[in-house]
Amino acid sequence: MSCALLGSLGVWVLLHPASIFVQPWRAERTATASEDVLLGPYPVEADFIALKQRGVTTIISLLEPNVPYERVLLEQERELAARHGMTVRNFPMGSILGQKFGNDYAKNSRAAAEAALGADGIAYIHCYLGLHRARNVQAHLAANVHSASFAGTNATPDADHAAERRAKAAFDAGDYAGSLAILATITRKTPRVLRVEAWNYYRLLRITEARAAFDKVLQQQPGDADAVAGLAYCDLFENRLDAADRGFGQVLAQKPDEVSALEGLGHVRYRQSRWPEAETLFARAAAMNPANPETRQMLERIRAASTAPQGAPARTAGAAAASAIP
Repeated sequence: MSCALLGSLGVWVLLHPASIFVQPWRAERTATASEDVLLGPYPVEADFIALKQRGVTTIISLLEPNVPYERVLLEQERELAARHGMTVRNFPMGSILGQKFGNDYAKNSRAAAEAALGADGIAYIHCYLGLHRARNVQAHLAANVHSASFAGTNATPDADHAAERRAKAAFDAGDYAGSLAILATITRKTPRVLRVEAWNYYRLLRITEARAAFDKVLQQQPGDADAVAGLAYCDLFENRLDAADRGFGQVLAQKPDEVSALEGLGHVRYRQSRWPEAETLFARAAAMNPANPETRQMLERIRAASTAPQGAPARTAGAAAASAIP
């Protein structure tokens, strides 16, 4: 009986990384060679709150799902991340007390560093305690940033980060051509940089160039929801409704409450004259982003169209899609 109790206590301890039994061994959350990447231990609820305040959007988890307690913790952090509007990417690295196991340890360590550098927003890399596996990734991260610094150019990562922020500010202000000009000075085209570039092209109705930029994002980060949504909006602009339907559906399967995809699929249903479905989609989008006047306008248009005489044309101009992006 005592062995069973000890075993149960051991499992409980492992499943509670912030307990008094584990806390003394956990590493502190720290900065890394990149200002957009943090490193630390497994994040519990309080950590998620702090990480969100810090601007973290992506969790890079090094937990190994083949280890039972880490599988449970991985599922829990995915739930917490979804609640806080973050994305979890898992690069399994098997390790017990610093002893590596598994065939993909080195490969996933490099991949985790690259994913963190290419994340949309600030990334947080963690293992269980924030020690061995996380520090292994930190070494690859430092090497990547160092390579970007001395790749035969005069630009530095800090200069690229500053240019990226200016480009995003120009995009938010509607200066799409100016944003593209700033992006052209950036030497390291991360997925985050390419996303801004692609949406600039889209807003300027340079659809072929937008497609090319979104495709580059997917080459570096397969399945990226923002790039998939961007390509779907390009399809919508060109009235390729079946392709747009598939793209927005793919995003919503991954992120059911993604507002831009809800609105995109709503435009598809509107053009298909499927009024009830279009109204449902835009109503969901409006509930999550009530400050967006375009969503309310579409709801009014749908309700007017649904009561219009049969055969009345839906708005099919590409400009309608061009205005409906995040």
